[in-house]
Amino acid sequence: MEWRLDLPHIVLNGTINVEIIFKKISSLFIRDNTTILKTQEIYLERKKNAILIDSLVIESKLKTNFFSMITGREDGVVIRLFPNIQIKKTAGVKRLLAEIAKQIMHFFPEFILGETNLEEYLK
Repeated sequence: MEWRLDLPHIVLNGTINVEIIFKKISSLFIRDNTTILKTQEIYLERKKNAILIDSLVIESKLKTNFFSMITGREDGVVIRLFPNIQIKKTAGVKRLLAEIAKQIMHFFPEFILGETNLEEYLK
């Protein structure tokens, strides 16, 4: 699957079935100062090679609803926004993608961080 490198994304290299990730990950709720990061429903694609995550970010007065996506590929998985989504790629949106990646790396430490443009949010 192709995605634009300027869009927020995180590649985790390793071999694991996307369905196993689906069974392990859970909803997130992070609140600090004026920001709320929340994931709600999590859906497994029919072919079991992609996960959609109903996501919400509230930053000050800006509320952004979108789908985050985890897509399997030969060398691992990609965490990114659902393709062709028209939202502002704010710090909160980028941080939420990073938090999803952190959760996956917590459950599956065998993954190695690969290509990403969100390094600052993974610390």
